[in-house]
Amino acid sequence: MVEIQDLVVIGGGSGGFSAAMRATQLGGKVTVVEEAHYGGYCMHKACIPSKFLMTTARLMGRIRKAGRFGIQVEEPTLDMDALHDRKNLIIEGLEMGTEQLLADYGVTLIKGRGKLVARDIVEVNPSTSSGQSGEQIKARNVLIATGSAPAQLPIEGVGLPGVIGTEEAIELREIPPRIAILGSKPWHLELAQYFHALGSEVTLIESGPQLLPEADREISQRLGKLLHDAGIAIKRGVSVEALRQGDGDSLIVALAEGKGEIAADKVLAARRLPNTAGLGLRQLGVEMEHGAILVNEALETSVPHIYALGDATAGPMWSHKANAEGIISGENAMGLNSRMNYEILPRCLYTWPEVAWVGLTEEQAEAQGIEVEVGKVPTAINPYAMILDETAGTVKIIACKKYGKIVGAHILAPGAVNLVNVVAVAMLSEATVGELMRFIPMHPSIGEALVDAAMDVEKRSLHLPQW
Repeated sequence: MVEIQDLVVIGGGSGGFSAAMRATQLGGKVTVVEEAHYGGYCMHKACIPSKFLMTTARLMGRIRKAGRFGIQVEEPTLDMDALHDRKNLIIEGLEMGTEQLLADYGVTLIKGRGKLVARDIVEVNPSTSSGQSGEQIKARNVLIATGSAPAQLPIEGVGLPGVIGTEEAIELREIPPRIAILGSKPWHLELAQYFHALGSEVTLIESGPQLLPEADREISQRLGKLLHDAGIAIKRGVSVEALRQGDGDSLIVALAEGKGEIAADKVLAARRLPNTAGLGLRQLGVEMEHGAILVNEALETSVPHIYALGDATAGPMWSHKANAEGIISGENAMGLNSRMNYEILPRCLYTWPEVAWVGLTEEQAEAQGIEVEVGKVPTAINPYAMILDETAGTVKIIACKKYGKIVGAHILAPGAVNLVNVVAVAMLSEATVGELMRFIPMHPSIGEALVDAAMDVEKRSLHLPQW
């Protein structure tokens, strides 16, 4: 058994990385046990590769619109092998950088599958066939940062050839003529745009009444209209009864209640669940719910000195959430008393226009009994949006009516992913709309719409027409 560690992290993704780095900065002896790749699922199979593909598709779209800027070009073609080679090169560089940073800070790196055999002992690579024990590491604190794992949807026919998950969709070297996408999570909508931009006939199927159900209703409706107008077929309020084999290699998506059938060459039908099986957690009494580890705002589980974060816990699955939780859990493992503030957690989509939000929607504020005022400005009147030829969007600010405190912001606009960070900082500072109004944005910029929306909360916008 190696020297006792202040923190042993099981999982080397974004949350495990930040926890290990922060604990080491505070003087801790830290070991990270990683089964597959440092950087985790987000770096290798989700966030990084999908955003690279989205950037490619967006560039294809801009090239097709070049004539609006006086540039005459032929229809662009895509070398899929070169595309994936560059994607893989970026991922390899990021993984090498992650591993090197951990090593430079003195973090011990161990490849293998870790599990808890006691509250303070992590066993790595136990042999189930031989019955022998693996390497054991004594730990004062343990952090579960194992992320999530792919899982099939509970639909008949999901095991048929051609039914794929997000990982397989990202790795496709041939763009399918027709693809049906079941669900409207951020990655579903991003991949719908990606495949459509590259020539697929895309159908989105959402069982609920609203695309992107966690988002502001108006933003969701606007995005849905943009996708529909671009040529993506959208079916809302419709469940899938079964997937069946069609002619040749095609698939048939049978909708429930006799609402028809959709032919497709590929069907994206997958979900992700917490990757917590086989870690020895239940045997130690760690409280869980549907496979997700229950934690408090300090990322503590029900068992002292065992922490958990990210996709392994209940709540939304976002890499930046796990990264922030890693800092908190790393600090607490070293004796500090840090807490997560989920009220300022931004959410985003890298669609075009981008979608981003932070804080409450109008409906959520109403459900909490908060009386609010709302300011809205369409990007159609923003000069920089006009320059970019991307005017279909809006910026919305939600503020407490009594004190003017900002409680939410919802943005559908170019650069929304970066712009929402301004509001998150304002909310972290408990700023009011009056203070946000005093922010001086560059001209021309989409940031001008943000300030104008804040001014519209008090009906002081300088650019909205009087209807």
